[in-house]
Amino acid sequence: MLAEPIRELVGKVQSADEAARTAAPSEQMIEVSSIIAKAASFYEKLRYLVDYREEHTIRRAALERILKRRVFLERKAESGLVLLQELVDGKYIIKEQATETTARAIDEIVQKFLGLSRLAGANESVGRRLISFAATEIDERISPVEYAIDHESAEALYKTLRGHVSVHGYSENQVNEQLYCAAWRSLLGADNDRLAYALWLLYVPEWRGEGVNLEGVASKLPTVLMNVRSALREPLQWQLVSKIKNESIYFRIIHQVLEHSRGGAGRVLENPGELDRFTRQFLEEVYERENKRIQSSGIRAVLYLFITKMAVALVAELPYELFILGGIHYVPLTINILFHPALLFTLTRKVGSLDETNTEAIIKGMHGVIYEGKVRTIRIRNGFSRLTFAFALAYLLLFVLVFGGVVGLLQLLAFNPVSITLFLFFLALVSYFAFRIRYRARRWKLVNEQGTFAIILGVLAVPIVRTGGWLSRTFSSINVFVLILDFIIETPFKRLLNFSNQFLLYLREKGEEIR
Repeated sequence: MLAEPIRELVGKVQSADEAARTAAPSEQMIEVSSIIAKAASFYEKLRYLVDYREEHTIRRAALERILKRRVFLERKAESGLVLLQELVDGKYIIKEQATETTARAIDEIVQKFLGLSRLAGANESVGRRLISFAATEIDERISPVEYAIDHESAEALYKTLRGHVSVHGYSENQVNEQLYCAAWRSLLGADNDRLAYALWLLYVPEWRGEGVNLEGVASKLPTVLMNVRSALREPLQWQLVSKIKNESIYFRIIHQVLEHSRGGAGRVLENPGELDRFTRQFLEEVYERENKRIQSSGIRAVLYLFITKMAVALVAELPYELFILGGIHYVPLTINILFHPALLFTLTRKVGSLDETNTEAIIKGMHGVIYEGKVRTIRIRNGFSRLTFAFALAYLLLFVLVFGGVVGLLQLLAFNPVSITLFLFFLALVSYFAFRIRYRARRWKLVNEQGTFAIILGVLAVPIVRTGGWLSRTFSSINVFVLILDFIIETPFKRLLNFSNQFLLYLREKGEEIR
């Protein structure tokens, strides 16, 4: 017998799968030119070399970028056909997904959010947030079954853990809200934009119904968006992410069963022997696949970093040495250009491996959750004490020692103040990038034993990684390359591609008229 949250999860995914199978077929609308598609695909790859993102967030980010360009720059709300054409050309979807029905649904989604924006008298910031919601809803419409699996899996993880988590100083409602965020982040690696839409549906459940009252939603829009921002900024969710790691691994296996078997997932989950065979086979394959994905992400990150470093060296460091110091210091300059990409490349080439002990522990824990409803009690003590103050002082001392030691070493190598600042800035970013990339492998490790050297190295890296995370969040919106691409290059380039595509179709039609 399956636990109640698992039964609900299986039932909802089966319903979504049946709805997708019985949906009326729609005529494909998009004509693909190989030349245009290659140009568009090359641009998209270039775009994400200078705007590094996790792989699973790229399509949704592309949707949001296209919508913002169409709505805010080109002032065109009817975006369905153009958006699908760009997604096909950019190889985000296959051409069979670009149908007339989907194009109409995209236009309806955009019109609904724009109508809400007008009724609420939204400013530009609120308007952009609503367009971000629209992008996520369109992504759902393009792949409804995949979205249902993601959404219902996160809901099931949350329902399984709800009532078993307590945090000192937080109310039950606050804990549940943060547990909901932690479930999305831990299970699916949701970024702020993806999680914001999940929270939107949580606060405005009527949004997905037929004939939603836009005036009623507009009246409470400021309060809802304030609650979304507040939930995203609360750090408790990140504490919970680490605490629910084991349960997240169990639900990732369930998620894989749902993706693999769709409507037949119930048969696999209800049979412990079949589930065990699936789990063992999956875990044998997953690490090899994750290693390849990690290496691919590492290469993208290295290229992004190398391009950025070269630009910064030419714009900031080289002029400083020429005009302030009166000459080029080749050793610091070379180290500053090459060290960080080389370090990132090294850190992301190889990760540890899973073993049979880890697999058996996962299977045992998963059985407890699926068949017996066993859930650990999780307690987090956030209260301030003398030890808290002592720990904060110890962390501050560690921070000073780590960065002070690096600065001292750089001074011995004749680095100037500008080159030291740039070195520290990129060292923090590289450490954070490497941490995020390697996390994809570590997230499958239920049993994680580290040697003494690894523990010491990890402790010393904490200040650098945390600083890199703060820098990444702070400067993510100040990417000069992205601004140039989005506001100077992309709009005319996409218009040229669209015109070229239409012209090629025109020439083909004229050629067919020749008898």
